[in-house]
Amino acid sequence: MSYTEKPWLPYRDSIVDFLKLGGERNMAHANFEVEISKMTEAISQKKLKVHSGISQLAYLLWCYGQAVKKHPEMQGIKKKKKLIIFDDVVVSMIFEKETPTGIKVPVPYIFRAIQNKSFDEILEEFKKAEGMSLEQLHLRKKSKFFQMLPSGLRQWILKRALSNPHKWKEALGTVAFTTLGLLIRNRKFWPIPIGPYGLMMAAGSSYSVQDMNGKRTYLCMVVHFDHNLVDGAPAVRFGKTFMNLIESAEGLTS
Repeated sequence: MSYTEKPWLPYRDSIVDFLKLGGERNMAHANFEVEISKMTEAISQKKLKVHSGISQLAYLLWCYGQAVKKHPEMQGIKKKKKLIIFDDVVVSMIFEKETPTGIKVPVPYIFRAIQNKSFDEILEEFKKAEGMSLEQLHLRKKSKFFQMLPSGLRQWILKRALSNPHKWKEALGTVAFTTLGLLIRNRKFWPIPIGPYGLMMAAGSSYSVQDMNGKRTYLCMVVHFDHNLVDGAPAVRFGKTFMNLIESAEGLTS
């Protein structure tokens, strides 16, 4: 029997610990498509000296922050019998970084108070995060002793440390955004995100259609939310706001 054996890399334990923080969430998700023709045209007219994908992602983050600002209940964090709803929208996003040994690992970057930032400000921060090394992110390195503890004990320590919503916000943010499907072009692909957040947004693939009105481009998106915290109708209203922002290219045109 032929097979390949590889070592289990320690950073995978950190990922498993992180995902388990979701606890007893009951997640619901909705797939949708949003037309990005006006958005891409408005960005191209700005003649930005960056890759179009980066500028488009920065705009999606801007729309995300504005939509959550208008529907703050989407980022509630439960604490005992209360729901803590922060004013600031703090978005966690994964960037791939390389370790000194050449291994590429997913690393979170936190965009803080993103609802108060313009598209240009978010774009500059995005470029900065994209260019940062693993060391420059100033990650809190877990001790080897902590990594050697049993999984259940590590989980207990992490949950105790993050049981305060204010500490959770500081360490992990209030919502998450992922770009799992952006590398796929001209076919429909909806990535379903996972994680310990009450609200996660995922950008999927883009595709174009040609009809009598010309060429139009669409982006596949997924919104993933904790049904324990938010009912379906408020989630739909949030999604509608997010879609309207993108399709109108608000914040890009004056």
